[in-house]
Amino acid sequence: MMAPSLVTSSVGHLPISQPSPVKALASIIHQYHEDQTPQSTLLTPHWNTLVGQALDDLASSSASFLVSDTPITSRDHLPAFTPTPFTPTRKRKHAVLDHQPETEHEHECHNALREAYEREDYYKGALYGMQSTAVLQEMYCKTLSSQLAAQEEKKLARKREKLVGDGLPRLLTGDEFYRSVVVHNNAADAEVAARESRRQERDERASLMKAWKEEDAKRLERNEVRRQEYKEELRQWEEERAKAKLERRRMTHVKPKLGRLEAPLPKPALAHIDEEEDESDDSEEED
Repeated sequence: MMAPSLVTSSVGHLPISQPSPVKALASIIHQYHEDQTPQSTLLTPHWNTLVGQALDDLASSSASFLVSDTPITSRDHLPAFTPTPFTPTRKRKHAVLDHQPETEHEHECHNALREAYEREDYYKGALYGMQSTAVLQEMYCKTLSSQLAAQEEKKLARKREKLVGDGLPRLLTGDEFYRSVVVHNNAADAEVAARESRRQERDERASLMKAWKEEDAKRLERNEVRRQEYKEELRQWEEERAKAKLERRRMTHVKPKLGRLEAPLPKPALAHIDEEEDESDDSEEED
């Protein structure tokens, strides 16, 4: 892509064709700025008509799911954001500003040109911020869409486990249905075995954690006893030091030290248990 050229025109235009949802909102925003006055308000029949027209345009565009009552799915996507290139924001000396203004009119023109440069830099900074926000929001929406697709796939996989449920006729004595029953039973047996294994692992983890907590409580008690003993030894040493100071003699006892306390034992480590699967297992059993 070529570097953007210098600004040579005062007429603005969009070099890239925008998607239909963007056009629908851009038109009403443009109309809002055209009609904006100190006494203007959005609560007018004119604005209600424009908003209704914009909603109708969105309903007939690729972003119709935004104004629909149906839930949004992972197949629904917003239009991709296309950043618009801007001219460089570094300062350039204008030839007109090199000349010293001789008249009042030239002085006013110089000031107006400087204000135009400052206003342009301000608008560009605001647009850079808007584009950055749009990029972050697009990343966020893609992340949510992928997570929604994973949830939909998980629900669909559970529906596939049912042999009968779509209302279509089946030959119960046919080979195809028999093979489906065998596969379904094997999958059900494997799920029961996996569920039982998870339950046993939870029980083992609870037993190990209970023993660990009991041993850790004993450790804390031993450490607390050692701290109390240290405080008593320190108190006796300070009294002996004060007595030796009054008697003008040298201390023969070394200052007591607390020493290193018992460190906690490592917690029992077991394989990770998916809590969501456990909850789903419980709910299925209740059903």
